[in-house]
Amino acid sequence: MKIRTVTPRYWVGLALMSAAVGGMAQAQTAPEAATAVVQTEGGEGGEAGAVAGVDAPTAYVVRIAIVEGHLDAAANLYAKGMVDEAIGLSYHPEAEMMDDVRAGLAANGAADFSPQMQAFSSVMEAGGDPATALAAFKDAATAAMGAPDAKMRFTVALAVLRAAAAEYAGSIEGGAVVDVMAYHEAEAFVGVARDLLTPLVADADLGTLAGRAQSAMDPAAAAFGRDGTAFAANDPAILLAVAARVELLSSQVR
Repeated sequence: MKIRTVTPRYWVGLALMSAAVGGMAQAQTAPEAATAVVQTEGGEGGEAGAVAGVDAPTAYVVRIAIVEGHLDAAANLYAKGMVDEAIGLSYHPEAEMMDDVRAGLAANGAADFSPQMQAFSSVMEAGGDPATALAAFKDAATAAMGAPDAKMRFTVALAVLRAAAAEYAGSIEGGAVVDVMAYHEAEAFVGVARDLLTPLVADADLGTLAGRAQSAMDPAAAAFGRDGTAFAANDPAILLAVAARVELLSSQVR
């Protein structure tokens, strides 16, 4: 069973940092391919695997999208009163991937949004409303992404959906949710994937296809929810099927 410590701010240990660096190194050395692939395990494997098989410019955007998903998931946990989990999850990207993200930001001449991430975590630590801080981070992340073309947006959305499927599968053991952080990451990743395609909906040529892809994500909602007082552990195949439908649609983007 995957265990995550949730002590605020200082929950990140050296062992986790070493594992994250190793995972990201594997992702960076993966060969280029037309579509993204993801490892089958959740957690660090799913997140690092999200950038395997894509070229460097696409991997740069995928990593930013994955960071955004973490913060969205943290905000969701915080709204549910799971404060320690929310704070812990907000520092999760720093443990896993921010060295790679910051290297990408520097290479692309984009501003480092680490201060906005820290501000978001600090507001939750102080017991405040993180909405404004989250919005400030999202603005910075969007600016850092630049202007991905349609093909890249679909490829990134697919990579994030596959990461969602991996996180979801890794959050469940014995028919129960054993990792609420990974569970909420999966849900947030679906939302990020949907948002990535929103700028295309008004496009004269690709609007219909983008809308169909977003509609193809709707069944993902069935994976999440409550089963009494616990989070519902549903079939991970729900998210795999969603990713497969979006992949089929993305193949039509030239």
